[in-house]
Amino acid sequence: MFRRDAKSPPVTHVGRSATRVDIQWMRALAVGMVVIYHLAPGHLAGGFVGVDVFFVISGFLITTNLLTSPPKNARDVLAFWGRRVRRLLPAAFTVIVVTLIAVVIFGPMTEWAVSARMAQASALYVENWALYANSVNYISSTAPATPFQHYWSLSVEEQFYLVWPLMMAVAFLVARLRPFHGRFRFVASGGVAVVLVASALYSVWYTWTDAAAAYYVTPTRMWELAAGGAVACVYPRLKARLDAFPVLKVTLVAVGLALVVWSGFNFDGSFFPGWVAWIPVGGAMIVIAAGPADYLVSFDRFLKWRPIQALGDMSYSIYLWHWPLVVVVPWALGHELAKPAKFVLLVAIIGISWLSKTFIEDRFRGSKPLGVPLRRTFIFLVVGMLVTAGVAQLVIIGVQVIGKPTQRPVIPADAVCVGAAALLDPTCSGQNPHGARLLTPPIQAANDVSSADADGCVWDWNSPGNVPICEYGSTDPNATQIAMWGNSHTYMYLDPIVDIAKANNLAIRTYFASACYPSLLPLDFTPGPQQDGCTKFTTQALADMKAHNVKVVLMSQRTDLKHLAGVPYNQENQVLYQMNINLINMLRAEGIRVVVIRDTPYFPDNIVDCLAMNSRNISACDQPVGISMRDDPVFRAASSLGGGDVVTLDLTDAVCDTNTCYAVVGGVIVYYDSGHFTTTFAKTLEPYISPTLLAAVGA
Repeated sequence: MFRRDAKSPPVTHVGRSATRVDIQWMRALAVGMVVIYHLAPGHLAGGFVGVDVFFVISGFLITTNLLTSPPKNARDVLAFWGRRVRRLLPAAFTVIVVTLIAVVIFGPMTEWAVSARMAQASALYVENWALYANSVNYISSTAPATPFQHYWSLSVEEQFYLVWPLMMAVAFLVARLRPFHGRFRFVASGGVAVVLVASALYSVWYTWTDAAAAYYVTPTRMWELAAGGAVACVYPRLKARLDAFPVLKVTLVAVGLALVVWSGFNFDGSFFPGWVAWIPVGGAMIVIAAGPADYLVSFDRFLKWRPIQALGDMSYSIYLWHWPLVVVVPWALGHELAKPAKFVLLVAIIGISWLSKTFIEDRFRGSKPLGVPLRRTFIFLVVGMLVTAGVAQLVIIGVQVIGKPTQRPVIPADAVCVGAAALLDPTCSGQNPHGARLLTPPIQAANDVSSADADGCVWDWNSPGNVPICEYGSTDPNATQIAMWGNSHTYMYLDPIVDIAKANNLAIRTYFASACYPSLLPLDFTPGPQQDGCTKFTTQALADMKAHNVKVVLMSQRTDLKHLAGVPYNQENQVLYQMNINLINMLRAEGIRVVVIRDTPYFPDNIVDCLAMNSRNISACDQPVGISMRDDPVFRAASSLGGGDVVTLDLTDAVCDTNTCYAVVGGVIVYYDSGHFTTTFAKTLEPYISPTLLAAVGA
């Protein structure tokens, strides 16, 4: 049963040009998991672990190659880099340029510049660091994914390819020293072990500290490639022993495959890539370590089927092309894809990937036309990066010239029923809530944000020790002191409140935070500086309001972005409700009157992107009221208290009627994303905020 069929070809072993059947079907499995995850995430929530399997495979193959042919001098290192450049970059550059063209043709202009910047990062193989920078920025972290986001893993691999031969070259030199007696594999294994342990420990710590940022950075991922390298270090000796136990080999493959597949069905991204990543990584290591097992009853016997092996062979091209198509095709069609369309897209991905592999990958991977002399490879590398990044820069310049994205929208002086007035002003009753025409271009609305961020007035979890307090409004020393206190759903009102303050001799003190919000309980930031900084945000504001004799504080919060630490989710809103009653009563006890504005209706998609794609049918971006409205425990708490010193203001009617919440009201785009007012729209709320605020002040 576990004998090899006499008709079967001999199993190839890993060498410079060998192809292992098991590694090919693992590649097919890995890329299949990733593609299914992106096309139908509900069916394979943990399909992203396919990337981790790729890391292990790459680490194994590259380390095997370097152990077999160690780099002995600079020429050897350059030759290794040259092979990687010819193997990977022609197709990668092609995908970037073609995708950029597709973005300009089919994508919303609001996505051109950010896609172009990510294209530049991808061309320079630092996309993972660009995504890291976005992940630590609250506003950027909520932006939709670009067609180049998948280049993060390719960037990690290229950075690995950059340093790994250098480490092996150092190991070769150290092995020549007398104490090691030429034991290169032993010295190299020690280096691999150090990287594996150090990176794995750092990954666990950083994932616990900030999982969103840890997901992309190279130091938290290097251990996965080193894990494959560790298998390569012990593989020759391990193979010699396992070959005598075919049942054990097949069993090991079954266990490893089960770990990977189980991860694909059960992971949801939590605690990743910390210790839980060891499950799919360990599974891939076990399969590779078990080695080829082409017995009558074995996985290789069934998975060496030619179509599966072909998918493994095309896995790099499939990975390159699938994500841009997943993003761009819905743009081109103007709607999300139904299941039949997704199947057609899957066939298209495979077809385009075959063409790419045949006519680009295979064409350039050899010594000709780019490999001899070697300098041609590096000339291609530099020119390719410059040209690709240059094309992206042309797109960025085009956006600046055509769209003027940094310019604030200008409302024509003769416009009537503008913004919130279209729904709130009785004289505008019966008119189209959208207005007669769109007055604010989507490309400008995307940047029509509050002044608070640019003024440096927002607590940021990346600088948790700095809790800024800013002053706006009247500079008269006798002005009445008011305060604004909360996260981005408070400071989106800053500009109209400043206008009200200047007109009524009010001085504003601001206490703004990103994601954090006023709380008497710790929020679910990482224990330590971040959680302490968020707590300080509350205690410092309370003390400062008392010290400066603040008369009124205005608040509006989004509380579902950061949860309460240690509170079950199904109890959180009730706990928040009671906590905010206590917090408001603390303010009242200090003689501070409280104005609470109900949080904004929520749109599931980015409004400006939707409008950029549907400029002739803006109603396509509207949402039913039932989808948009969420519980607001802060507003609910304030409403339950009542009294002259606690006032609530519900501005929902400025965005929604009884059935629909509108993306555009009175010609003005309501949000710059999915839940934050554009400053232009917020300013149209000024006449409806002013009476409530001034009544609370007593002006």
